[in-house]
Amino acid sequence: MMKDLYYDYKGRKTVNVYKKRIIESYLAECTIEEIVNGKHPSNDHVRLSAAPLHVLEEMAGVGFSFSQAGEKLIEFCQEAEKSPLYDRAIVLLYDLFDFRKDAYDRLNNEQTYLSDMNSSQDFKKKISDYAVGKTMVDIGPGGGVMLDLLTRHHPGASVIGIDIAVNVVEELKRKKQRENALWEVMQGDALKLEDYIGEEGADTIVFSSILHEMFSYIPYEGEKFNHGVIAQTLKSSLKALRPKGRIIIRDGIMTEPGEEKRIIRFKDPRGHAFFKRYVGDFKGRAITYTPTGEDAVLLNINDAMEFLYTYTWGEEAYPHEVQEQFGYFTPSGFREFIQATLGSQAEILVFEHYLQEGYEEHLSRKIELTDESGKPVRLTDSTCFIVIEKK
Repeated sequence: MMKDLYYDYKGRKTVNVYKKRIIESYLAECTIEEIVNGKHPSNDHVRLSAAPLHVLEEMAGVGFSFSQAGEKLIEFCQEAEKSPLYDRAIVLLYDLFDFRKDAYDRLNNEQTYLSDMNSSQDFKKKISDYAVGKTMVDIGPGGGVMLDLLTRHHPGASVIGIDIAVNVVEELKRKKQRENALWEVMQGDALKLEDYIGEEGADTIVFSSILHEMFSYIPYEGEKFNHGVIAQTLKSSLKALRPKGRIIIRDGIMTEPGEEKRIIRFKDPRGHAFFKRYVGDFKGRAITYTPTGEDAVLLNINDAMEFLYTYTWGEEAYPHEVQEQFGYFTPSGFREFIQATLGSQAEILVFEHYLQEGYEEHLSRKIELTDESGKPVRLTDSTCFIVIEKK
């Protein structure tokens, strides 16, 4: 069974996460007793089989087999990983095996995703510096770097990671066991945080590059990309905080004034085609632009910045990035939203915004950015850092 779950990815043995998710979904539909008695979920494309391995039937071998169509579709998903077909392939996979995709589950790229989260330690140290109290909660803890930092810099605190994605929680539990980590991790919903840690159960709640994902993926009142998700999350967090507790946010930001225009001129000959594909695939909002030559486009400044976030990550992350809107408030808009949502119960202690270090240098190899007159301009701030204290 384990041999069948592994395949070669980028030159190393990697778990075939497609098969893994299918097996997990299959097993979630039945009990051990049903399996023992031969009652399995009805699915024409995956089958559990068990056979005695010992003459006295003291040991059994268990495995899973897939239909020919299922095997071919899994192979197709692996081949589609680096192409625009990836999302369509995944939808076909879910339809065939009749199970639901967790919107936070990065599927094949989960190991890359967790590795990327672990490489971003500098800004997380700043978050740790503002954390206070005896109970600290990290929402969407990724690879666990924030958990490690909070534990290291606040040795007397109880540190808890909460994530809605089963695979992230599983990976963190393995890390905890492997490294004898002192923090805890649980599956939970940040929109109802008080249900998991109790009202006034935490002193610090951290949202590190996770609010924009919640905004993008979670339907609120039947609609994705709904600021109501952010409002509900902030209200729930305030309920879960003790007096003088803090909400710490690091996430994407839009720029202002938002009426300005930018010209993106592509140095990479494939860049223009990438852009046009992005405009058609981006789920956050409609993006309009005007061609200004074979290798350049004119568009709104915030649409330009939103595209450049995805262009920075490149082709491999494309299927995920087009699903997400990184900037969802301007600085003044975010401040006003927090004040309107939390009212007199909360005070904004820190509100900063900046451009991520190295971002401009990386993009300078791929594009030239100018204003409408063709004058070179710098990228605008892309990230905000906010500390809110409960009165």
